[in-house]
Amino acid sequence: MLGSLNIADEGSINVSGYDLKNSKDKQWNKFRSSNIGFIFQLHNLIPNLSVIENIEIPMFNQKFSSKERDRACFLLNLVNLADKAYLKPTKLSSGERQRIAIARSLANSPSIILADEPTGSLDSKNTENAMNLLMDLHKRSNVTLILVTHDLDVAKLAERSIEVLDGKILYVSTNDFESADA
Repeated sequence: MLGSLNIADEGSINVSGYDLKNSKDKQWNKFRSSNIGFIFQLHNLIPNLSVIENIEIPMFNQKFSSKERDRACFLLNLVNLADKAYLKPTKLSSGERQRIAIARSLANSPSIILADEPTGSLDSKNTENAMNLLMDLHKRSNVTLILVTHDLDVAKLAERSIEVLDGKILYVSTNDFESADA
């Protein structure tokens, strides 16, 4: 619901002062495309488009120019897959597809990234690289990062963790990174 992919039956959802429940479809799409980056667990890449075209998809709401292609190339470099730009996603490993999904989530420089198991199909080195990239975005660019994970090492990186079981909150922990850095 935070990503405005579903509508709430009750209550309200406000993100950055934007009322998601009472917005019109066009307003939702504008909000979502300019504020939220999604990293889906199952990648959601379009198989008949190239890797670079998949990264460019979120940018199609804007006027398309060479700047968008340059941005997509920059993001491919960030995830170390520039050499795969013109391949179809079906030619990539699951881990490579996940890294493309991460790059795509950054296409419009979102203020919020919603990530569902963003490292689930990555090996330990690429998990570390992906989390370093996401944590760096969070710290340096003030990007809000909300992620779901079963990986306890990834969860430990969060400023706040909420453990959920069968729809019930079991545990909430807060890491105080401010005092740790001092």
